[in-house]
Amino acid sequence: MIQLTDQIKQFSPDVLVKDYRISSITAYNRLEPRPRTENFNESLKAAVHDGLWFLTRQWQMGEFESEDAGSAIDARLITKQLHIDRMALQQNPTKLYSDELPMEAQVEREQVPFSLALKIQVSQYFISLHTPTQKSTYYPKYVTTYPLTEDNNPDFTNQESSKQLLNSTIKRSINGELLLADILDGSFSSKVGISNVDQAAMDILISNFKGWYQRIYTQPENNMEKTWDGQKLSYGFTTAAPRADGTHLVLESPEYHNGNLDWYNFDVNLEQNELKLEQADYEPSLTTESAISFIPTATTFKGMPNQRFWEMEDRTINFGDINAKTTDQLLLLFAEFGLVYGNDWFAIPYRMKTNTLCEIDGFVVKDVFGDRTLIQAADAGLDQQWQRWSMFNLSNKDHIGSYNNQFFLPSTLANSLQSAPLEKVNFIRDEMANMVWGIEEIIPDGTGIGISGHDAAKKDNVLPEPLPQSDALIHYKLGNFVPENWIPFLPAQLPGSHQDIHFQRASLPKFGLPQIDTVKAKGIILTEQIAPYFINEEEIPYSGTIISRAWQRTRWYNGKTYNWIGRYRQTGRGEGSSKLAFDQIVNAKA
Repeated sequence: MIQLTDQIKQFSPDVLVKDYRISSITAYNRLEPRPRTENFNESLKAAVHDGLWFLTRQWQMGEFESEDAGSAIDARLITKQLHIDRMALQQNPTKLYSDELPMEAQVEREQVPFSLALKIQVSQYFISLHTPTQKSTYYPKYVTTYPLTEDNNPDFTNQESSKQLLNSTIKRSINGELLLADILDGSFSSKVGISNVDQAAMDILISNFKGWYQRIYTQPENNMEKTWDGQKLSYGFTTAAPRADGTHLVLESPEYHNGNLDWYNFDVNLEQNELKLEQADYEPSLTTESAISFIPTATTFKGMPNQRFWEMEDRTINFGDINAKTTDQLLLLFAEFGLVYGNDWFAIPYRMKTNTLCEIDGFVVKDVFGDRTLIQAADAGLDQQWQRWSMFNLSNKDHIGSYNNQFFLPSTLANSLQSAPLEKVNFIRDEMANMVWGIEEIIPDGTGIGISGHDAAKKDNVLPEPLPQSDALIHYKLGNFVPENWIPFLPAQLPGSHQDIHFQRASLPKFGLPQIDTVKAKGIILTEQIAPYFINEEEIPYSGTIISRAWQRTRWYNGKTYNWIGRYRQTGRGEGSSKLAFDQIVNAKA
């Protein structure tokens, strides 16, 4: 202690007060309460009768010098915003886009296929708009012009519900698909023979009918507008926001397939700075800048440590029950935030329009001591170059480790309702057969729902034929068969490469038929691509992948309801085996 005192004496009192703050050994003093009665009510209140005591404690802790102790009272924010106003779906022409429609619906929607149930629904609603006089006059003509027959419906083999629906409506219903097609191309009145007297009333009826159909089903404007890429098994589209200098900030989402679109599905294309529109007279909304002042609000959450002295926390969250392993970095970060830094965070409200990219040009915070601090991004500064970790930054395409500092708020859904799958295809690898199978586990039914593809598939010759009576120990087997809902994909070399491959859709013959025919898939996923149909090898890993089609329904913030058919992709259930084999010698006794 003497030696330490001699060392302290060599410093001037000003240095000790300013830098070391040990001019008096106050750190060794303790304030201990001394109860004078058996009643602890006054002691538990922790009452302080001298306000100067708080000031001395603040001086002791260095709060007067604002050493990590000043509370934020004012925040000034300067932002620069770009607005997304155009979109290109795959290779389709660029068109204007607004937030009147959710971005998921804009990207995923596809033409609603006319099942038998939809044909009947459309025709019945059209008839319900007629007056009794109109119905008695024109209904016989509708039945003759747009008959519902077995010829204009698919094969309903092994689909009992579809057969029953067809048999019960074939003689007294009309084909809504043919009816709607003639209404849209304007040939309805001439084909049916609408009289000039009834034409005006029929035009109003047709307008109401088309409005109902467009309101019920959200579909693309034309059949060529397709976003699904069958080769990548995902959606692909591009959006852009105009800048003040005439260029565009182009965002790409080349492989969106999870059904929930958000900012992390987009990459900035630095090589492309323009996305042209066909509308020549369109005036875009250019970059906007705004300076805003806020009062920061302390962040609160359930179970956080209380700021007040002698105030107990509630038991909403039990931090002692955290079972974190050494690899649970995210859980450990949340625990550290809640236990250590929970009282140090402030929230600043800031409103953004959807389809907006926002960049912060300046952010200054003023505390209770009058000091102003410039707040920079978490990954800014030379000391952060080695890690470059931050949240909500858009990656720059083909530039690893390079990010865009603008936050993107797309007009996407918070939640939506999803039906049971209308169609499901399970792509699996069959290593023994050296190929890939697209198994139609669920196929669309004529009643408008999905049914088991295995139950609806023909299984002729799937089981081995019984062997004739013979004393032979072995017999020769030309080959075996698989159910018709197993569609083969064979490996094929990529052009110009001797090692890389992709999978090409093939077909199996229909055994037992006198004519040469092949097995066709019954769903849309495996039949919409014209031959030759290829799938990239990396899209079907050894775990497999599952593609599903289902109805989506949501209510948007403008109050409108949208229904569309979308697709989503999931990880498969592992490898499989079809037991497909050819040219074998098998044990006859087995």
